[in-house]
Amino acid sequence: MPLAESRQAALALVAAVALATEACGDSTAPAPPLPLKNVASLAAQLDTIVAGVSTPQLKSMSAMALPMLAMSFDIYHMDSTFLGKTVEWNPVQQNVYLTTRAGTPSNVLQVTLYAIDNSGLPSPTKTEIGYAYLEPLSAFNGGRADSTMMRFTLFTMTRSAVADWNVWRLPADTACGQCATISAALSPTAPGGRFINLTIPYSVPLHGDGAFNGTSFGAGFGFSHAATLPGPASSAATAGWAFSWQGDSIRTASGALFPSAGELVGETDVRINSQYFAAVTRTASRVVAFGPQGQPITSAEDLRVLGNLFAVPADIADNIEWPTFVIFFCGC
Repeated sequence: MPLAESRQAALALVAAVALATEACGDSTAPAPPLPLKNVASLAAQLDTIVAGVSTPQLKSMSAMALPMLAMSFDIYHMDSTFLGKTVEWNPVQQNVYLTTRAGTPSNVLQVTLYAIDNSGLPSPTKTEIGYAYLEPLSAFNGGRADSTMMRFTLFTMTRSAVADWNVWRLPADTACGQCATISAALSPTAPGGRFINLTIPYSVPLHGDGAFNGTSFGAGFGFSHAATLPGPASSAATAGWAFSWQGDSIRTASGALFPSAGELVGETDVRINSQYFAAVTRTASRVVAFGPQGQPITSAEDLRVLGNLFAVPADIADNIEWPTFVIFFCGC
């Protein structure tokens, strides 16, 4: 994904899509309610997952990924000159640099995490909200003997872990171009939050987009999700997922998604029990949805569910897969 200066055309496209979607409604009558057995219960479950995959710390790690790559702070350069150091943000030059902070473990690259602003980058105030440990692993320090491996662990300022994932690649496995697997555990911040566990194999063709396909479990049900992330010749991502809820099947598939203010925006289609039900558009400021006949969806609870159906796969792609793709594979 390009940095802020190259995002304007993409965001203009998203805004145009949103306006066109609103204009194409065939009726001012509201759409029928979601054809689900228990919308309120599903809304609560989705809230839990969204809380886990969109924490401020995850958003910040995603925002720091490209600036880190620009300075070669990635798996290919992470040697003893990097470990034990801390990555910090320079708001004037909008880049990152290395410092030494007391208490940083000698076996990790520590990344300072900041509140981000509407540019999708750390705010000029450099408000710290946590930190991440990036730990290269090998057969000699707890990693797999057959793989290149890295562990990402994200913390709040009070040292509460909000995300912990490993990624590994078999160097000899060239059948898919470049292949790796992410194994993640995320802790939702909602009261009584449960862990969300993700297993995400992915492949990166030479100079191509990254293709991520996972089967996961979190907040009470299993789901599959799929995403693409932009390689050198692309600027858009895609993300969707599928699961069953109390006997109903739900599937989403997005169009092109672009970064805006720390999240992916664009449009996704929602199918319920194999029937097309809604087009959902997320912009930087709101979520709108329209039914199959162009009717506006106005129910607050239905919009809450549809917004979360968009958010979960998009946020997994943007907040977990993207920083892994950039820092572990230099695939962007």
